[in-house]
Amino acid sequence: MAFDPGSRKPPTPETETLAEALKPRLDALVVCLSNSWGGLEQVAAQDAIEVGAQDLKVRVLVLAGSPLHDHLAPKRELDVVPIDFRPRNYFDFKMKAALRALTADGVNLIHTHQTSLLGSITPWFWRNPSVAVLATRHMMSGHSKKNFFHRAIYGRLDSLMVISRSVKRNVMATHPVREKYIKVVNLGLDFDRFNPDRVDPATQRAQWGANEDTMVIGLVGRIDPAKGQGTFIKAAAGLLKHLRAGEKLKFVVVGEETLGSTLTHLEELKAMVRQFHLEEQVVFAGFRDNIPEVMRGFDIFVMPSRQEAFGLVAIEAMAMECPIVISSGGSAREIVGPHEDFGLTMKPDDAFDLQRQLRRLIDSPLERVRMGQRAREHVMKNFDRKTRLQKTLEIYDHTLRSRGL
Repeated sequence: MAFDPGSRKPPTPETETLAEALKPRLDALVVCLSNSWGGLEQVAAQDAIEVGAQDLKVRVLVLAGSPLHDHLAPKRELDVVPIDFRPRNYFDFKMKAALRALTADGVNLIHTHQTSLLGSITPWFWRNPSVAVLATRHMMSGHSKKNFFHRAIYGRLDSLMVISRSVKRNVMATHPVREKYIKVVNLGLDFDRFNPDRVDPATQRAQWGANEDTMVIGLVGRIDPAKGQGTFIKAAAGLLKHLRAGEKLKFVVVGEETLGSTLTHLEELKAMVRQFHLEEQVVFAGFRDNIPEVMRGFDIFVMPSRQEAFGLVAIEAMAMECPIVISSGGSAREIVGPHEDFGLTMKPDDAFDLQRQLRRLIDSPLERVRMGQRAREHVMKNFDRKTRLQKTLEIYDHTLRSRGL
């Protein structure tokens, strides 16, 4: 699994040194048993690939036939271990058998990206100190887990990694985990890929029917009521109702409904567009994997979710120098700054507030440019993939040393 110079940048000297120290010791199993392909799954996949690219042994436990399975199967940096069952949240004996087989084959560190699976992971290792168990928490919790059962489950964790300081505060308030075991590892981007100087937005904008005189306001995310596409369309209707002379606005919704979902929210959104007579101004672009081009094609990016632990798509937009409006709460202040220097916030589910903030940016072309430039500087300083990889390897190394491995 040697480094492929054509696929990604070489690691930093510090990462190379750490990887060399880990090579004879680390046999990692990353667990993500999801049938979706959203931010959590993409982060889990990219993290595993990045670790494996350091010539470290990494296996990934996935659901057979899932998008994660399909994405990782051709990757040379790691080994994919598919299973054909969905474990129960607690004491799943099929999961026990699968984990026992893998640890018997050498796995000495298990890292799950779904804390909901801990009840079917940690109990099998309460009496086995030769396997480290870690988890990454990607979401906020709305209820307390400080009870005897969860203390037993979380007490076996060597470390709980979280994606932001806000998630750390939430975990400390709701989970039975001591602060010293909670590690903040910010999400990160590849700034060679997310480089506005390398992307020509004209082709992408033309696909949306937008010329250079059109203001394109866009949203990227899974089609779901919690993601706020309905709020976005209502704000679009308000702006178009009070259109200024000479203004041309286009609203683009990028994303699709959850794979295998029986929900019909997309049809509800299309019906809303017809109700407001916005068929010419609103584009449903479906799923796109050319996110740098998409973000560069927007003049303003919107993330109107009801609640996000952290909006990866927001920092992707910022990396492409696109000004943003995102819902307040969660980790919004870490993204836009305490004084909104790097973006604006809106009240969740409030189309009028979103309309107000969009109007503010539409009317301030110079501020849009400056905000976009400040935003890229901010994310380059705080959300670099190289830093995320370094911190992840440091946690792996410390955890193995703590267990004498």
